[in-house]
Amino acid sequence: MGGIQSFFFAQIGTSMKSTKKLASTLVTVLLTSLMLAGCGTSSDITYSYVDPVLKKLDLTGVMIVGVAQKESARVSFEDAFVTALSRNGVRAVASHTLLSEGKLTAEQLVLAAEAASLDTVLITRYMGEAAQDVYHPGTIYYGVTPAYGSGYYGGFGGYYGHAYEVAYQQPVWTSNVTHTVVSDLYIVETKGHVWQAVSDTIQAGSNERARNDAIKSLVGDLKDQGLLN
Repeated sequence: MGGIQSFFFAQIGTSMKSTKKLASTLVTVLLTSLMLAGCGTSSDITYSYVDPVLKKLDLTGVMIVGVAQKESARVSFEDAFVTALSRNGVRAVASHTLLSEGKLTAEQLVLAAEAASLDTVLITRYMGEAAQDVYHPGTIYYGVTPAYGSGYYGGFGGYYGHAYEVAYQQPVWTSNVTHTVVSDLYIVETKGHVWQAVSDTIQAGSNERARNDAIKSLVGDLKDQGLLN
């Protein structure tokens, strides 16, 4: 009997260590997931409009205009948007390759687009940011260890489990910063306003990633509206 008990409880000890290790790993994964969730970006289209006439037009190209305070931000945004549209078979040209830096007028944009044989102009403006604090309550993670009463051998109800605290995640506050951009598409010949979309992007990572996420959502809306294949 003693040999059986020694072997049996040795197995229980091994099981307890495995359970604790598994629970600790689970906690690590959960905490890491929370941290990564706070470092990602997500973008949504909060408003979208398209003039039905746009789908009937045979358009040949678009000039991309980014309105930004810094010229470097304008250049990087326009280049990224051109790349995204080009991947979808659109002939797109960044305005900074046609026009010098500085505040551009509508007449300058129209003349530059016509000279480059582009029949539409897509203008994207940064509208600003808004911060929202989010509270994440603390959480206690538990594991369960097997234990045996004195009458475990051949007895009913001798097996039970003991819950033990594995880890405690402190409550934390995080701040979500939302960036809003508005994109408008105009026909060069008529100056008609034929498409608009508003994109809200929640950022906790780099500005470059937030920019690309916003562009992805805008291109996605163009597809949803049937303007891109």
